[in-house]
Amino acid sequence: MSVDSSQSGLKSVLSARRYCRAEGAVLPFLPYGLVPVLGLAALLLFGWLVLAVTAVQGTARAAAERALAETGEGWAKVRASGQWITVEGNPPSAEAGQRALTAVRNATSQTWLGSARPVTRVTANFSASTPAQANSITTSPAVSADPEFLFRLTAGTLTLNGHVPTEALKTALGTRAESLKSPGHLQDVINRMTVTNGPSPTGFDTVAERGIDTLAQCETGTASFSALTFNFRCQADDDKVASIGAAVNAGLPLGAFGTVEILPIQAVASCEEELSHLLEAARIEFTPGSTVLNVASGPVLDLAARAAADCPGTLRVEGHTDNTGNPAFNDQLSLRRAEAVRAAMIARGVPPERLLAAGFGQSQPVGDNTTEDGRARNRRIEIRIVRPDE
Repeated sequence: MSVDSSQSGLKSVLSARRYCRAEGAVLPFLPYGLVPVLGLAALLLFGWLVLAVTAVQGTARAAAERALAETGEGWAKVRASGQWITVEGNPPSAEAGQRALTAVRNATSQTWLGSARPVTRVTANFSASTPAQANSITTSPAVSADPEFLFRLTAGTLTLNGHVPTEALKTALGTRAESLKSPGHLQDVINRMTVTNGPSPTGFDTVAERGIDTLAQCETGTASFSALTFNFRCQADDDKVASIGAAVNAGLPLGAFGTVEILPIQAVASCEEELSHLLEAARIEFTPGSTVLNVASGPVLDLAARAAADCPGTLRVEGHTDNTGNPAFNDQLSLRRAEAVRAAMIARGVPPERLLAAGFGQSQPVGDNTTEDGRARNRRIEIRIVRPDE
């Protein structure tokens, strides 16, 4: 009996131990369960702000602004929302508006996989007074009922674009341009003008003839008439600038003057050479990886501003980087640095309307990126005069 009792007690003890458990404190789901959810939300927000806004949107904007600067459409401004770009401004002609839209659509940026197009959609928000009424990159401007023209001279070829009221005027303007041909200067004429069969305002033919006659004396340039505004930009030998200017600025029988700019070739070359030597001798420096100008760059910025003030035409401040890092980031960095230099020159008295900014990233090296000295040469600011045919 005693043995059985002992065995029975042992079983009771074992059973009690088998079902015994310790109770511990259990954390409630709220608020602790929300910690990983909030962390994930913060990570997504960070990714959206840094990647979508700073990198993706910034790259699209930089590529669009660079494309506009390279095509010479300085009147156009861009507004970015992600990879969607809106082109704003007052184009001098329907063709100029379409060129700006096409340039932005085809804008490229360098990535680690090669060249890519960061802009996925382009829309236009042009001033109501302009003839370019395109609402998107795929829309062609409608033919205006009012006559207008865009004449362009480049590489010895004069191209006549625009809308004229009659076939007779189209033929007459083409014949006039052909009569101005000269060996080694104006060698070819392309007449692409369209006939609207609309009204013919008094004086339009005279303005068009003036555009052809004066442009034929230049090396390169454009003459346009749109929304009753006459614009003229060209580059000519220094000794011809005064006579071309007098002919261009004679009283208009129709409309008003817009931009009139005649660049003397030799003076432009001299000015750019001076700026190039200045920026090679004393470089404009930034805090590494940033757009903050180094204090030591103050004296060279003073000299650059004084030299720019004596230069003719519109100047483009160009930013460049080496190939270190992400190409898209370098595009953005070069543009922001160019904008910083532009702002510094404006603060030193250069009129803001005479300065543009463009970033070219790592796409135009002047040194060997495999060496430290070459990379240092590639990290640079250049200042150039915008040519009429750009």
